[in-house]
Order: sequence, then structure tokens, then C-alpha cells
Amino acid sequence: MNGIFYIAGPDGSGKTSYLTEFEQKLVQKGFSTKHIWIRSPKILSKPLMGYCRLVGLTKYSTINGIKYCRRQHYKSALVSWLFPILQLIDFKIKWFFEKKRLNKGSILLFDRFNLDTMADLMVDTKKYNLHKTWVGKQFLKMTPENIKIIFLKVNENTIRSRKSDTLHDEHLQEKIEVFKILSEDLKIKVIDNNRDFNLVKQEIFNFFDNV
Repeated sequence: MNGIFYIAGPDGSGKTSYLTEFEQKLVQKGFSTKHIWIRSPKILSKPLMGYCRLVGLTKYSTINGIKYCRRQHYKSALVSWLFPILQLIDFKIKWFFEKKRLNKGSILLFDRFNLDTMADLMVDTKKYNLHKTWVGKQFLKMTPENIKIIFLKVNENTIRSRKSDTLHDEHLQEKIEVFKILSEDLKIKVIDNNRDFNLVKQEIFNFFDNV
């Protein structure tokens, strides 16, 4: 079997849990797998991130031992224009070297990839049509052919109850809305993860061709 699978969604939606379950199923059947995690790499964009922190566009706070990051790139026209471009270049660099390490015949399992990075950018810059711009289209071009993608839909209260490090995330509802925009505009399969774990797992497995 050859395949490429990607589960996307906001933090705490259950991406890693279900992808791990799916990977275990594949390994038990004797398949070789590769779990891929690429999200918002900082290479050329790192100096700009330092600038944002210096001028107060990026702020960190610690609540109950958990560190939260608040990015307000949308407050600067220059940063909200430049940062997505630099992130695109950084992502291309990271993905180029990741592809060099892939083994032929392995089933690829994407945990965080281009759509997650683009969603982060949409929240940071408040450019909710980013996927329709040149930068967004370049991100989308990196999506492998014949990939099967699922967006996990979870409501805000459920995420906060399941994942402690989202409890005081000021942008959580906005992140949920951004993934809703992407799923609708890109016509990506959405699975409701406000339900029983095993029911959702079976629906994901069914969508991924009953492997």
C-alpha cells in the first residue's frame, strides 16, 4: 500500500492522537510509515520574530506554569506582509530537506503541515483570505498529490477541557474559525471530534480506505 494522509485542525483537536492510532494500525499490518511534523519553522523569519518581540507585537505570559504566546502581527502592515513571505520560504526549506529523508514505499502521515502553518499565519495577521493570495497558493502547492486530508472539528469548551495548555489561549476560538474557513473554501473533509473517541477513530479509518 502507498498512501499519504494528513489530519489537520486547531491545537487540542486530537490530530496526534488519531494519527498515532492510525499509524499503529498500519505498522501492525506490516507497513512502513513516516510521521511528519512541520509547523511554522523559524529560519529566515527568526530575526523578524525577534523584532516583533522587541517592539511588543509578540508577547509571552505564563499562567499556572504554562507559557502562552500572543502574536499581534496584524498591528504592523510591514510585518503582516513580510512575515507570511518569510514563513513560506522557511517552510519550503524545511520541506525540501524533509523530503530528502523520506524512504520510498513508506506511508506518509502528516501531523502538522502546510495548512496548519497557514492557519497560524491567518490568525497572527488576521488575513482570513490568505489562502486565496499568492503566498497562500504557494503554501497549497506544497500539498502532495493524492493526499487524503481530514479537518477535525471540536468546539472551544471541549478543547479547553481536554488540553490544559489551551485553557488560557486567547486565540483559540479564532483558530477554530480559521480552520472552518479553510475546510469550506478548500472543500476538505470535516469530522466532528466532539463525540466518543472510538466512533471518531472508526470514521477516520473508514475515510482512509478501511486500512
